[in-house]
Amino acid sequence: MTPPAHGPDSPRSEKVVIQFGSRTIKGYLDSPAWSTVEEMLIRAPHSAPESFRVRSLDTDIVEEISAHEIKAVFYVNSFDGDSKHEILNFHSRAPIVHGIWMRLQFLDGEVMEGIVYNSIRYLIDPGFFLLPTDPDSNNRLVYVRKNWLADHRILGMRKL
Repeated sequence: MTPPAHGPDSPRSEKVVIQFGSRTIKGYLDSPAWSTVEEMLIRAPHSAPESFRVRSLDTDIVEEISAHEIKAVFYVNSFDGDSKHEILNFHSRAPIVHGIWMRLQFLDGEVMEGIVYNSIRYLIDPGFFLLPTDPDSNNRLVYVRKNWLADHRILGMRKL
């Protein structure tokens, strides 16, 4: 993760791709600045987000998107992605983050692996943040809504 460009309390625009299943929105989401996943999780609000304010990539219009409608919010490096990228599982260059290593399968068949921060929030909130373990993934971070999961399994624990 790169350090924030401004002061520690300044918001920054994150490139996001929001998927609803059959519909996708690409744009920018203002979020608090953070330099590590742990810092981002510590600064997270004490309740799940009700909505996301996203500035559309295509129209530059800010849209309020209800969190209840979404499959996931993908914080990406690039809007283009890599359609030829082959998912790499069980790799040695996974980020070293304290947490639970999970494999998720969405209702639409998409499968991904990542680290979930080990806290009560993972259990009680309607969604959670997942740090992808594939070092070549375009996804930096993913906010997953539980109601879009067909299956999720614990692959292991990671402890520093």
